[in-house]
Order: sequence, then C-alpha cells, then structure tokens
Amino acid sequence: MATDSSSKLSSLRSVADGATLHYVGTVVVNAVGFLLNLALTRTLGASVYGIYAYGTLVISSALTFANLGSDVSTTRYLSANRNDQAYQNRVLGLSYLTTAVVSLLAATALYLAAPAINAYTLEEPLFTPALRIFAIALPFQALTRVVSSTFRGLERAVGKTVVLVLGPVLRLLVVVSAILVGYSLLGVAAAYAVACLLAFLAALSYALARTDLRPEWDLRREEVTAFYDYSAPLTLSKAASFLFKRVDVLMVGIFLASASVGVYNVAVLLATVIAMPLGGINQLFPPVASRLHANGDRDELEDVYATVTRWSITASLLLALPLFVYRAEVLSLFGPEFVVGTGVVALFIAGQLFNAAAGPANDLLTMTDHQYLVMANHFCFGVVNVVLNYLFILEFGLIGAALATAGVLASLNVVRVVEVWYLEGLFAYSTALWKPLAAATVAATTMVVLGLYLDGYVLFVVGSAAGALAFLASLYQFGLAQRDVELAGDYLELMS
Repeated sequence: MATDSSSKLSSLRSVADGATLHYVGTVVVNAVGFLLNLALTRTLGASVYGIYAYGTLVISSALTFANLGSDVSTTRYLSANRNDQAYQNRVLGLSYLTTAVVSLLAATALYLAAPAINAYTLEEPLFTPALRIFAIALPFQALTRVVSSTFRGLERAVGKTVVLVLGPVLRLLVVVSAILVGYSLLGVAAAYAVACLLAFLAALSYALARTDLRPEWDLRREEVTAFYDYSAPLTLSKAASFLFKRVDVLMVGIFLASASVGVYNVAVLLATVIAMPLGGINQLFPPVASRLHANGDRDELEDVYATVTRWSITASLLLALPLFVYRAEVLSLFGPEFVVGTGVVALFIAGQLFNAAAGPANDLLTMTDHQYLVMANHFCFGVVNVVLNYLFILEFGLIGAALATAGVLASLNVVRVVEVWYLEGLFAYSTALWKPLAAATVAATTMVVLGLYLDGYVLFVVGSAAGALAFLASLYQFGLAQRDVELAGDYLELMS
C-alpha cells in the first residue's frame, strides 16, 4: 500500500514539477506578452495594432498544422520508449524533417496568398507586406515547437520552461528595440521574424547541450506509418481546434474594422491568463498519462487526473476573480479605446473557467488512443463555432463573437469530461470542490466591497492583493485535501 501511495505521489510530483516550472515560465511569458502588447497598443494605436494582431493570428493559425502533428507525436513516442534511444533519435529525426518540409510549404503558401487574404479580410494596404514578413517566421516557430516537445517527452520540466520563455523574451527585446528606433508596422514585423529565428537557434543549441538525443534519418517504414497514423488525425484535430479557439478573431477581421480586431485581441489575451494553471499541468500530464496507461495503472491514473483537475480549478479561480471584477481597469491600461472590450473579457473568463474545470480531459483522451474522437470533437464544435460566429457577429457585433466562442468552448469541455468518464471510466470530481468555490465567493465579495472605496489602478492593485489573500486564507481555513497534504509532505521530505 505504501508502495502504491509512493508511486502515485511520484506521478503527481512529476506533473507538479512540470506544472510549477511551467507556471513560473508562463507568468514570465504573460508578463512579457503584456508588456509587448502594451508597447504596441500605446505606440501603434488600435487600428494599426489590429493589423499586427491579425497578421500574427494568421501565422499562429498556420502553426496548427505546420508540423503535421509531429510535436505531439514526439512527446508520446519519446515518453513511451525511454529505454530505446535509437528509436527516440529516429522519431526526433522524422519530426524535424516533417516540420521543416510542411512549415516551408505553409510559409510559401501564405506569402503568395497574402494579397488575397487581405482582399477578403482587413483590406488594409499595410497588411499584405506585413503578412509576408510574418510568414518568414513560421518555419522557425514550428521547429521550436519540436524542440519544446523533446523536453516535454523526456519529462524535463526545466528544459521545457527554458524553451517556453525564450521566444517571448526575445520577441519583446527585438520588437521593442525596433519601436525605440522608430520603426512602425513593417519594421516591427521584421523584428518579430528575426526574434523567431534567434529563438529557434537558441532552443536547438540548448537541446543539443542538455540531452543525448540526436536526430537520425534512418527511417523504417513501420515506424513512419505508426508515426503518421498518430500525427495525421492530430493535425486535423489541431486545425479543427482553431475553429473554436481563434476563428472568431479572423471573422471579426472579415466583418468588422481593424480597430475592432485590436480591441478583441487584447480582451482575448487577457482572458487566456486563466488557462495558465491548466497549461502548466498539461506540460507533463500527457507523458505521465501515456506511461500509466501503457502500464495499465488505471487507479493511479484516475488519482492523478482527479488531483490535477482540482488544482486547475483552484488556481484558475484565483486568477479569474481580479480579471472579472476589475476588467475595465485592466483594459484601460492599453488605452481608453480598449475599454469597450469589457463584455468580451467577461464572456471569455466564463469560457476559460469551464476549460479549467475540465482539467486535462482532452490530453487524457489523446494519450489513451482516442485521437480520432478528439479530432471529431474539434471538427464538430469548430464548425458550430464558425456558424454561430457568423450569425452572432452580424447580429450583435463584437460581443457576438465572444458569446459564440465562449459558449462553444464551455460546451466542448463538458463533452470531454463525459467522454473520459464513459470511455475510460475515469472521473475527476468530488465533494471537496466546494472549498475553492466557497473561497472564491469570499474573495469576490472582498474585492467588490473595496470597489466602493477605491477606483482606478489603485483599486486593481489593492483589490487583487486583498482578494488573493482572502481566497488563500479561506481555502486554508476550510482545510486542504489529503492528497495535497501528502504531496506537500513529500516535497518537504525531499528538501530536508
């Protein structure tokens, strides 16, 4: 029994280590992203910033299929074949080769199609050359994802976090340097591309120095077949996931002005901060889930799944509260023209809380060989999102896009949880969840009351700090979960 408990704590510790480091890295990434977007909005204004945001969105859209799902395949096959380095090297070589070829083709297609994309969307003269410059960055971003997946598959949380931080930090430094020199949109786009190249070179050098894996191209037919059989549906799944994650921004660009794109993009970026805890959990949960599933350790898998889902809900509530209560104050930092996005922020906060409440259900489906179901989920809900966005944007404008996408995101996550329970018999919830929910109520009340006496940036800073303290104090008073206490004790024992 002690051995079983120790094994569960080992798996949880692996996820917790990855989540903690990724969370720290994500805090850095979001802080850097906040500063970058703040510099861009204050310098370029809502309209020109909207062109920049739209260009980077098109590139991120292409990234969903620019490596043909090889990043996720790398994570799975490196994790599941720890004792076969020769096989790992071949998988890594196939992943790099696939990514290089597909991303170059995608970049070329975007470069050639830039005028047509502009004609059907923003219809801004600067957008065509800007998009062509952004397209140059695409292969480097795609290859950096393979480097990141290498560390993820090896369950190297430090390496994964280093690669995570490299790109955003370099983009901030290079892009802000371009702004300080006096460059406008096209100069900023060129700086973005240069930063992506530098990030890939730095990440690759770091991976070669920190791991023993070296890409090999001694390809074997059966391995290539298995690789693409797994990665191909994931590619379609990622492409479909874009339909319910970011197609709303594209459609805002089609039906509304570039200034609306800028406002909407800032609102969406703020709300995605809530996904940070789940993002951290998902860094090392997939390889842990793959390993436990392959070994048939279902009890341990369910225990880890339930525990990390509770962590996701608790941490996400802590982040969501100040953003929801003080959303107008936060948006005003970017300029008075961005405050109209308060309704968009509120809706996306709700959608992201459903996402957090589902925990790593989507990754669990993927790592338990239900990748075709994941693809079907993304495709079906993606199509629904496109239809709803079309109808709601025409009817309600900017808020309609948020209503459609947040509603679809919430519904999809409910379906994911049901599928994990039905197909794998794994359930993540217990009565212990009343504690973070009650703590959130106490914290929200505290922040609302402070709003009666303070305002502006002072309210946001003081209210957020007071709300966090109220949340954590209430959670402690209600009592910590036994599994969390055991994990904390395990950590203290390792540190002593």
